[in-house]
Amino acid sequence: MIVLGAVAGILIPLASAQEPAPRKPMRDVVTHDDIVAAARTSTEKNPPPVFTPLEGEDPSVANHPKDLLADSDLFSYLDLATLVPKGAVLHFPKELESRGGLKEGSKFVPWIEFYAANRAWIRTVPVSRGQAMGHEPMPEEVVKSFAKEKRLVVATYYEGPISVNPYEDPAAKTAAANDKKPAASTSNTVAKP
Repeated sequence: MIVLGAVAGILIPLASAQEPAPRKPMRDVVTHDDIVAAARTSTEKNPPPVFTPLEGEDPSVANHPKDLLADSDLFSYLDLATLVPKGAVLHFPKELESRGGLKEGSKFVPWIEFYAANRAWIRTVPVSRGQAMGHEPMPEEVVKSFAKEKRLVVATYYEGPISVNPYEDPAAKTAAANDKKPAASTSNTVAKP
């Protein structure tokens, strides 16, 4: 039973005739021995997996680049130097040959910093992943523009330099593969001796 009081026309509960909520029972504290026993039974029910070593060569060692500098093209200008992957340079005019390689006393900086400081003589050409892999051709007008270009042309993928494999036409690949196959016999008969 609830007793209500009224103040200025508003009903306010004063007391509840219900019994108070029962208290929660006290629990024992978990000891170190209880935790160890629980872990032991858990391990017995679900043993950890046994891993066997893989056969063959470790891919992290086999695919490790041999020499970063050998796989890169270096550029330096005004005491700054950077590197780009081999194949990322699409056009390197003779007028800029002095900027290729590493100059003594140059400080290595990331590509984006080097490009920001040398925008006047570097042109970037964004390429798609398919173009970089050689599955899609680059637009013909872009490739033709390299002949007139006086700046260094670098292929980029999301603003970072990327090497570009030459485009191989799939139709030409299949035609070349068909030419290499031996001619199939058109006759199903076997000559009798």
